[in-house]
Amino acid sequence: MKMSPLIPFAQCIARPDEQGRTHLLKDHLLGVKEAVEQRLKSECCPYCHDRIFIRLAGLAGVCHDMAKAHRKWQSYIRGQDKGGPNHAPEGAFLFSYLGFHLLQQESKWPSYAVFWLWLTRDIADHHGALKHLDEKHRIGAGTWEKMDLSGITKFMEQIYPELCQVPITAEALDQWIDRLYDVLQEAYDGLDLGYSPDYGKAMAQLTFWRELTTALIAGDRFHVAPMERVGFSQEDHIRHDRAMDEFCRNNGEQVMADIRSQAQRQILNQLARDPRRRIYTLEMPTGYGKTITALKIAAWLGREQGYERIIYVAPYLSILEQTSGVMEKAMGASVLEHHSLAVLEEKQKDEDREEEGQFHSGQLMMEAWANPVICTSFQQWSKALFPGKAQDTLRRAYLHNSVVIIDEPQIFAPESWNVFLCGLESVAQLYNLRIFFLSATMPPFDYGLSEQPGCLAVNPVQQIERYQVEQKGEMDERGVADYLLKRSEILAADERGLSQAAILNTIADAYLVYKQLAAKVEPSQLKLLHGMMIPLHKRVEIEKIKHFQAENKREGQYVVSTQIIEAGVDLSFDHIMRALPILPSLIQAAGRVNRNGSGRRGILTLMTFLRGGEKNTRGFIYPSELQKLTDKLLQKQDVWLESELLELIKEYYRRMFARNSYEAGKQAIIDAYEGNWPLLGQQFKPFGEDYFKLPVFVPWQTEEEDQAYFPQRFVELQERLGLYEAEDIYACYEDRDYYSRLSFKGRKEFMILLNHYVVNVPAKLAFSLVGKELYLKNRIPCLWSGNDYDPVAGLAKRAVEGFDAII
Repeated sequence: MKMSPLIPFAQCIARPDEQGRTHLLKDHLLGVKEAVEQRLKSECCPYCHDRIFIRLAGLAGVCHDMAKAHRKWQSYIRGQDKGGPNHAPEGAFLFSYLGFHLLQQESKWPSYAVFWLWLTRDIADHHGALKHLDEKHRIGAGTWEKMDLSGITKFMEQIYPELCQVPITAEALDQWIDRLYDVLQEAYDGLDLGYSPDYGKAMAQLTFWRELTTALIAGDRFHVAPMERVGFSQEDHIRHDRAMDEFCRNNGEQVMADIRSQAQRQILNQLARDPRRRIYTLEMPTGYGKTITALKIAAWLGREQGYERIIYVAPYLSILEQTSGVMEKAMGASVLEHHSLAVLEEKQKDEDREEEGQFHSGQLMMEAWANPVICTSFQQWSKALFPGKAQDTLRRAYLHNSVVIIDEPQIFAPESWNVFLCGLESVAQLYNLRIFFLSATMPPFDYGLSEQPGCLAVNPVQQIERYQVEQKGEMDERGVADYLLKRSEILAADERGLSQAAILNTIADAYLVYKQLAAKVEPSQLKLLHGMMIPLHKRVEIEKIKHFQAENKREGQYVVSTQIIEAGVDLSFDHIMRALPILPSLIQAAGRVNRNGSGRRGILTLMTFLRGGEKNTRGFIYPSELQKLTDKLLQKQDVWLESELLELIKEYYRRMFARNSYEAGKQAIIDAYEGNWPLLGQQFKPFGEDYFKLPVFVPWQTEEEDQAYFPQRFVELQERLGLYEAEDIYACYEDRDYYSRLSFKGRKEFMILLNHYVVNVPAKLAFSLVGKELYLKNRIPCLWSGNDYDPVAGLAKRAVEGFDAII
């Protein structure tokens, strides 16, 4: 086979020609060098005035793609070869050689050895996962005779004249192989934290390391597809503030609208008196307008302190999408949603596209959060704190001067909470962030933050106790149904509203209660909601519930649900029965009772649910020690008012963390600093361990009258893509030619449309529904059997036995 010729370095290209324009490799390397240096010269970088540090980081930008000068890679990028060698290991190796000699000449070795070590690792990983520092096989010696080293030498002499005496020859680089191991060991010694490590200091160092990674990755990616920095001006914030005032005036009943307006003023006055903290809690009862208040805070900070962007972070996609819609309506601003369902994996790997420099500007815009308003999930935000892949660090590219709103933080797994707080505090410091936690049930910050956050709080209006909590004994599914029916008679006789719900701990429990009620009430009066219904089905049912309530019919309404309605679902009931959970979940459920403060006081009835009169399913969802703590606190009195529960939840968290501070998880920070980054980057889980789930597409058929309840966004996507039937959507999913013809925006919109019909279920159930073999063919197989997915109950029938921990 004829060997491809050696390409002079000055003629090497970084990516294929476009419209007659040649993209020279040397131009790309110089562009990345300049971008890295420019970013690290900003005032947020603690070494922004350190010339040697900036030169070292710039050298990483030069070396990262240098091995693309390999003649086989050049043949590959010109379309003459099927594949090119991985250039990252050789680039890391070359940087390790030149960077070491640079630091030696400037008398900065070993004091800067850790920076050298981090940058070497980053170059090795810049197209994939961020690995353990000790994975030396990712730093390769290279086949230097297949590159124009004399041309590389001349190039380097021009930009790094101080390295003129450092030979870049095959012989010199081969000799470096023998020395590199000892040099690496010397650098590792700088990572020893001793016997009493400072978690905060270690986390701050890790955050700075990932800022170096961000500088390199952003410099590399944006040189291919330039991005403009985006942010709101002071005039924008003034306009948004006025728009939100108008939005609040036009929404909600007058009683709660006045209360929410007063609450906003109280919170903004509190902030004005203490405006300089990095982190705050925003503690308001459910229904008092926390989200709009947080947006008003962001507008105030934008006007008064120059903050430019808003990042809203939610635990669940249902909350994320609902809040995104509210933000667009309230502010009149475009919102970029970033979550796991918006992008489809393609046959060509991301690493291959990165190798070729084939970046979609839309993809980079989304991954870099290049928009003034971002709505994202706990998982995606955690990847900004603890990136698992080099590409994840792009989320930090425009992070500076942002207001970050974190909703419902109590949903974080306790084991992850303190690690999350440590990472959050260090990122807030480096990027000048302002963090606001939103919840009526705030977990403690004592063991994760170096100082307590500022507290912005509004207590319930004493004259308006929207609900009370009463406690009953044990009940089975028949007992719950009978109690709801009896309560309906009492409510009717008392001329109160007739909207009731029962919230059970598992799908199986909810389905059994639903069946008891289904035998006794009209189908139009009864709804079932749970986590194994496709999103479109759930949203239609929720809209039907709202419509039923708005009609104010003098007949009973019954909604049976799992705890999925406890966060982010804007429903209100006159009476709710709740299978005994733990206290935070109880208070979230109470927030759905008489939400708008209209009429007489609503009631939340607690009961111990026994499936079949025997099986207590509470333990399938909640830890036993937290059950005991909840029961002990609730025993203090039989009836609790709304205002009393706020103090009770504070006591709950105080005792919970006094028993177990969950500080053991912070050891992962020390291990990551000492080299094992994947403990944070790949193993951090905001929700803790969970069932392994697989997606299933369900071609759910709606009745014609149900289409009036479709979410507006779903209808808009249908119209834009011209897809109105589930079967047609799935046919397009299977047709990769159709997908490849779409723009990046079109692909994202198609995936959002598709995922309205996708439900994630435990692997065992998924295999029983569609079979294992279909997952080899399609990432999302289709459930063609019409008998498995009930038009009312979804997959609840299939989930009665064997999946008790699924909600």
